[in-house]
Amino acid sequence: MNNFKENNEQLNKMLEQGEAMEAFERFYSEKVVMQENETEPRIGKDFNREQCGGFVKAFPDLNLSILTVAYGENLSMQEVLFRYTNQEGEKVIYPEVAVRQWKNGWVINEKFYYSS
Repeated sequence: MNNFKENNEQLNKMLEQGEAMEAFERFYSEKVVMQENETEPRIGKDFNREQCGGFVKAFPDLNLSILTVAYGENLSMQEVLFRYTNQEGEKVIYPEVAVRQWKNGWVINEKFYYSS
């Protein structure tokens, strides 16, 4: 699992296929740090599993598309388009950029940038 570009492509493919939690288990480090914009970082796989799982469960029709991908040194950036129905029954479409840092084939840090 050392080729992070191949892992990133597989991770993105799984996300597009609705396998978000499976992708999380397969590619994220036990010590992963995740952050939404400038909020307090969430540390550790257990804590982030709860947060991600809650989001996925809250929106059963969640669909996402990876629009663009860029790479740097042990870094990937994805432009993502989310589509789902919110709890008021409204259709929501919003873009996000996810920046992932990789080490030894694992996502060790991921930060999400989006308009709030």
